[in-house]
Amino acid sequence: MDPISMSVLLGLIVKAAAGEAGKNAWKGLAQLARRAFGENEQAERALQRAQDDPDGAVDLAGQLIGSAATDPDLADLIRTWIGRTQHAATDEAVINTISGQAQIHGHAVQARDIGSVQLGGRDNPAG
Repeated sequence: MDPISMSVLLGLIVKAAAGEAGKNAWKGLAQLARRAFGENEQAERALQRAQDDPDGAVDLAGQLIGSAATDPDLADLIRTWIGRTQHAATDEAVINTISGQAQIHGHAVQARDIGSVQLGGRDNPAG
């Protein structure tokens, strides 16, 4: 069986903690944490810390991986959660539309999840 990747798990924990889009993923993560910690209060503290602090997310991922090493059922549940969460992240489609009475003069840029962008080139007085 494939080992659970700390970096993948950590990335998904951080993404799940990031608001509305991660609500379902966070619910699943909470169930995993409760199983790993065996105590709801301790799990809730770890989840809260993971939401508030990157080090908390690292600690939670480490605890989950550590618990999974001795609990094969938990390891399977974590792998399933990772697969579902990754799949959901890739299914977040974006549909860009220009419609109605829009009149475009020049270029139109529509995108999702882009990094640094400079529009205007060398003649841009603000650039």
